[in-house]
Amino acid sequence: MTRILVRCATAALMLSTACASAKSGAEAGAVSDVTMTPATQRVVMAGGNTVNFNTTNVNAGNSSLVLAPLDSAWAALRAVYSELGIPVTTLVDASHLIANESFKTRRRIGKLPMQNILDCGNQQGMPNAETYDVMMSISSYLVKNPTAGFNLVTRIDATGKSPNFSREATVNCPSQGALEKLIGEMVRKKTGS
Repeated sequence: MTRILVRCATAALMLSTACASAKSGAEAGAVSDVTMTPATQRVVMAGGNTVNFNTTNVNAGNSSLVLAPLDSAWAALRAVYSELGIPVTTLVDASHLIANESFKTRRRIGKLPMQNILDCGNQQGMPNAETYDVMMSISSYLVKNPTAGFNLVTRIDATGKSPNFSREATVNCPSQGALEKLIGEMVRKKTGS
């Protein structure tokens, strides 16, 4: 029982820290540093009793260093979204933000299989990400690195749902990090950094 209380206290501390560090999205085109998704963790204890904990998954995105002039990095980032087939719904030149908040996709992005991009659980040994309809919010932005160049921050929040069972609830699909890494690599390659 002590371990459970320690875990609850740790989760509460992490959540309060994440909330305190999130920026306000009041200004046009502003991007929050983190997104938080409610989740329930179920613990099965000895004797078969279960305890459910309401927790929060915190997503601060994935950062890549780009050692190139800002104009070059920004042009490369826009080209990468186009090459990967990610339609752009938000483009804010002033804050160097590119995004799609409601990208519906299935099976792959570019040549990257969905099972490498997201973890939607699995069913009968096959990753659900390969068969589920995925609704994704993806955003990337450039911010000055204090040492040199720019940090390219890409964040993905996604849910998936079986196309075969319309009554089935959507599931949270955390990122595996592969798409964020690919976007960073492609931008660095295009800018020669």
